[in-house]
Amino acid sequence: MRNQLYTAMIILLLGCSQEIENPELVEPPPLLIETKCNPKDICCYDLSDKAGKYDLYSSWEFAGFQNSSTDPEPFDNLTCLARIAVFSLGGEDYSNIFKVTLQFSKEDSKLSECHNLASFNVRTFSNEIEGCFSSSKAGNLTFFAPKEGIEFIPYINTSNTFPVLEFEADFLKAIESVESFEIKSNKLYLTSKGISAKLLFIAIED
Repeated sequence: MRNQLYTAMIILLLGCSQEIENPELVEPPPLLIETKCNPKDICCYDLSDKAGKYDLYSSWEFAGFQNSSTDPEPFDNLTCLARIAVFSLGGEDYSNIFKVTLQFSKEDSKLSECHNLASFNVRTFSNEIEGCFSSSKAGNLTFFAPKEGIEFIPYINTSNTFPVLEFEADFLKAIESVESFEIKSNKLYLTSKGISAKLLFIAIED
């Protein structure tokens, strides 16, 4: 009787079995990664390309020393720490965040050591740097910043903080060692001799 019951169950299962088709694999849509910065993150910059015409004589803001364009956190920590120190001691005013800027001029420099060379101006956290430069269509670029063109103009009382002191020294060394430039969309990359990281500037929109 038990054998008959087993036989009946096997027949029933075989009769009810159907070929199970492999389900079609549907890949989920790609995740949309938000590229905009948190407005509270003063060290974040939108690195997406912008439409427009940009050249060496555009107005530029320094974003940081960039080690790699593919790094999810491409900027150095020192620049961010210096920016945070200035921001914090300056009252944490999000509407007036201090910018480190670079401006090239087509006019000759008035400095005695820059005869017949065009001028440039850099404003850092602690200094205003007037100097001269030479460039070529091939992307060569050199700066000359004589001592008479470097004026100590500290922004509030942050110039003696360690991050700002270190940033000023590293930034000036990099500027004085620049040997080439490249413009990609709204971004200016400066390459300095003996320094692996590039100085990245972003065009200041009017």
